[in-house]
Amino acid sequence: MENKLQELKTLILEANDLSAAAAVLNWDHETYMPSGGGASRARQLATLQRLSHEKFTSAAVGKLLDELQAYGESLPYDSDDASLIRVARRDYERQVKIPGKLVGELGSHTAQTYQVWTEARPANDFARLESYLEKTLDLSRQVADCFPGYDHIADPLIDFADYGMKADSVRQVFADLRDQLVPLVSAITAQQPADNTALLQHFRKTNSGRSGWM
Repeated sequence: MENKLQELKTLILEANDLSAAAAVLNWDHETYMPSGGGASRARQLATLQRLSHEKFTSAAVGKLLDELQAYGESLPYDSDDASLIRVARRDYERQVKIPGKLVGELGSHTAQTYQVWTEARPANDFARLESYLEKTLDLSRQVADCFPGYDHIADPLIDFADYGMKADSVRQVFADLRDQLVPLVSAITAQQPADNTALLQHFRKTNSGRSGWM
């Protein structure tokens, strides 16, 4: 089983390496990339994200996870190897439901949208960005529809970002925050303004350039 576990780790690392390379390109896109590179960068990100998805959802990974399941269950639940097998299985079963073509299209579109946003924002030109946002919603719905049976269409998308969370969970978090923060803010704003006159005074300068009270 150790050999199979090592083989699984190798395949997962290769998929993660592709994702990491995409992340570096995305960081460059948002920081130092010349403005004319948006189209090619979108293509590059789509390719890397699609390849990473294909690598991770390959039949080889699925076969290894099946073969290692009993072994993983025999280990202490919170051990590194048991956790790796368990979480890899969970992620595999989610990712395998999403077509690779959709993953690539979403990656490409996200990069294109960011490029348009950087140009539309300074000009306050929402109309230029509107169609891109509409397509973002459409692609997000397509991802959510890969997981039928959800209570809210955002549930599968939230789950990818924070496993186990749903729209109802997020609503409850913000409701709890509102109950505690609104009274706190009200109490703070009801206070008299702080006396900051000491900060607004002028002090004569000495020859050294320091304030006279130094």
